[in-house]
Amino acid sequence: MSRTKLGILTLLGLGVLVGIAHLMGGGKVLGTKTYSFQFRSPGLSSVVQKDLQGKQGDFAVYIEDLTSGEKYDYNGAKVFPAASLYKLVLMAAVLKEVEGGRIKLDDTLSSNKAHLTQVLGGEDFGYEDAPDPISYSVDEALSRVGRISDNFAAIMLTEKLRQLPDDGLLYKMAKDLGMDQTDFSADPINTTALDVGHYFGLLYQGKVVSPSISEKIVGYLGLSKINDRIPAGVPDNVRVVHKTGELAHVRHDAGIVYLEGRPYILVMLSQNIPYEDDGIDNLVQISKDVYNYFAQKH
Repeated sequence: MSRTKLGILTLLGLGVLVGIAHLMGGGKVLGTKTYSFQFRSPGLSSVVQKDLQGKQGDFAVYIEDLTSGEKYDYNGAKVFPAASLYKLVLMAAVLKEVEGGRIKLDDTLSSNKAHLTQVLGGEDFGYEDAPDPISYSVDEALSRVGRISDNFAAIMLTEKLRQLPDDGLLYKMAKDLGMDQTDFSADPINTTALDVGHYFGLLYQGKVVSPSISEKIVGYLGLSKINDRIPAGVPDNVRVVHKTGELAHVRHDAGIVYLEGRPYILVMLSQNIPYEDDGIDNLVQISKDVYNYFAQKH
């Protein structure tokens, strides 16, 4: 997807976060603090600090070598708008209900564009000429969330959860996963690099709810067509399972890079970026240099 298209999505993104927070509720609103390093890998510190030197905006980075356990974080506990990273928790919550039998992958989701546009705060990109109402199976909606971070599909999945008798299923899922600083009551929804890194650590271990659910999430995320950040910094033949997020002046990417013999987690959050294309370029450079750092350790 081009940066122009992504920019259009950015203008709409805040609306869906507010809408999802309103739909799900739960938890207290977190304050914002500035944190420094928790894990001090000298090599990774040198790489990231070089890449962030003189850059405008606020950044958080979490890196974990899944082979050696080497870790590094910069502002890892600092609260950022989650943007579409909240959809990681959404996928887990929906698939838990699928596994429990309360939702089926072939269940039909249907909603009219006027309602979806109201929740989102604007018409999602690509839906200008879509039929009305919009209908997907649960599986199709999950695939669209993984492939293009589809906001209308995410709203329909969230509302499917809301039809169940439980309250605050997204909030509860985040807490069950140990993402204690990810808050679905905040406006917009917020998270931290440490929380997102923890999620991908569980995903790598097959512990996002269960091995089968983890495998399904990996499959959906593997469909991503928004590959202008982490994947753009690694060779084309290296598998990356990741999720992007963005709002105005916000650009994120987080996932697992399956470097042969040395897979690693990379989480990059950024906000208050004056020029969003430059923000993306910053993330690509970090991804490239982190990849080279680990590749040289073979």
